Amino acid sequence: MAKKHKKTETQRVPTKRELSRRQRQQKLQRIITFVGLAFFAAILGFIGWGYYTYQVKPLNQPVLKVNDRTFNMGYFSKAMGLYSIGNDQSQIPLFADITIGRLETSELVRQGAPSLGISVSSDDVKRLIETAGLPDNATIREVIAGELLTAKVLNEYFANKVPTNCEQARVEAMLLESKENADKIAARLAAGDNFTALAMDFSVESTTKAKGGNLGWLPRGYSKLVLENLGDSMIEEIADSLKPGMISQPVYDKSVKKRLGYWIIEALEKDEEKGLHVRGILVGTEEEAKDIKNSLQQGNDFATLVRNHSLHQESKEQNGDLGWFKQPKLYEKDQIRDTVTIAISEMEPGDLSYPITDFNVQTPGGYWLVRVLERDTRDLDEDTENAIKSKMFEAWLESQKENSNVEYLLDAKKKNWAIAWVRKNAQLQEQPK
Repeated sequence: MAKKHKKTETQRVPTKRELSRRQRQQKLQRIITFVGLAFFAAILGFIGWGYYTYQVKPLNQPVLKVNDRTFNMGYFSKAMGLYSIGNDQSQIPLFADITIGRLETSELVRQGAPSLGISVSSDDVKRLIETAGLPDNATIREVIAGELLTAKVLNEYFANKVPTNCEQARVEAMLLESKENADKIAARLAAGDNFTALAMDFSVESTTKAKGGNLGWLPRGYSKLVLENLGDSMIEEIADSLKPGMISQPVYDKSVKKRLGYWIIEALEKDEEKGLHVRGILVGTEEEAKDIKNSLQQGNDFATLVRNHSLHQESKEQNGDLGWFKQPKLYEKDQIRDTVTIAISEMEPGDLSYPITDFNVQTPGGYWLVRVLERDTRDLDEDTENAIKSKMFEAWLESQKENSNVEYLLDAKKKNWAIAWVRKNAQLQEQPK
């Protein structure tokens, strides 16, 4: 049987016009594909740039340098997250300054501890992390190591420097503003008046006034460490010179601050709108104020007396000019009518005031009256031991800082970023898994 041949179809050759149109379509398709890929790449690049700019780059910015050690935002943020654990999110901003302070202290201790022979082991760090149920990463381990090392320096090295017992004196003290006042109070004490009552009534130093003069047992050689804001005063030296039962003579101490001062005010001019224009001189005692007024009445130059005697630094730079005082209306109860304001409200241009007492300022100097009630060699109580070792540690740490190069690089922008980062991570931790 003869084979049936399949008919071959002849393909039509495209015309030049059709060929040109097809080539244009292919070119357009390639352009569209390229533009699409470029747009997609741009989107990915923008996302990547945004992620780097707002998430990665800030983590590498420095916030603190202690000698050759630099802490970046990533380390700082993780540390702040650790220190703020267990606190309400509204409290997180408070931990920014706390954290930078703790990192500075820990690093100063880490760099200084080897000279004290103090160290902590990785096992100690691991044990505390496991006990506290904290996340275990390099930053957390280093922060915990720093805290352990600080505690060890304080509670081992410096605790061993504190004696268990020593000679101590039970001391009472009060500060009087002037020699004249101190002499009067000394006479009353000699006549049998109560020291506590007199200290509460007349002491111009806040601690002795609040405690009725009772400073408790002061350990010899360590009193300055336990007297807190009175640590630089002459109380220890005065007490050391006294036998039990003795009261000191008035002793002037220029290092102590008292919340008391005296103004001499001169009224210059009056205006219905502005009030009264005044200038003034602030001194530490009533006697000084009286002397200043006498000098002015004798014709001495006000500006010269300001430069030589005034303790008010702001007005001193303006030759005593205190500006305009406007009398508050009686119904304006939110206006504070202190002794100075009241005195000025009663003045007219040309008037020179009497010495005006001001309890809202601090002035240096005063006269101590000190009494030693008893003296004995006795054990230090726990509060005194803690106070002494803490002061020793603080002094050592301050010395470390003075001999180090410390740079604070945490500005408001970085702080706000870290706070937001810690809050976000805290929210993620709170979400149910």
